Amino acid sequence: MLIPIILSGGAGTRLWPVSRAGHPKPFIKLPDGESLLQKTVLRAAAVGDGSVLTVTNRDYYFLTRDEYAGIDFAEPVQFDYLLEPAGRNTAPAIAAAALALRRQYGDEAVMLVLPADHLIADTTAFAAAVA
Repeated sequence: MLIPIILSGGAGTRLWPVSRAGHPKPFIKLPDGESLLQKTVLRAAAVGDGSVLTVTNRDYYFLTRDEYAGIDFAEPVQFDYLLEPAGRNTAPAIAAAALALRRQYGDEAVMLVLPADHLIADTTAFAAAVA
């Protein structure tokens, strides 16, 4: 079972003023109208087994849910969230996600870690690489 993990907890201050603490990089709309987060969750849904775990900051939970709600997925997707009380960087977020996956899906689950702020144009090549 492949479960994509989306990491979306950074404050996004390095691209100021476009990205800032209240509206970080994953939520910025690109010229096609989709955000980086929406593109990431679409990639995740295309390669996963129906579930996506998003690790995000508590402050971005509702914004993340709204981003996901604006997508018409080809197949139903179960969204789970792991909310960080405070940012602790990438490694602790991945470790917490691994523990949550193990608890929910058992030892045989495989996780695919996807940062929410990456742009991957060739989704076919991405899916082939994951497979």
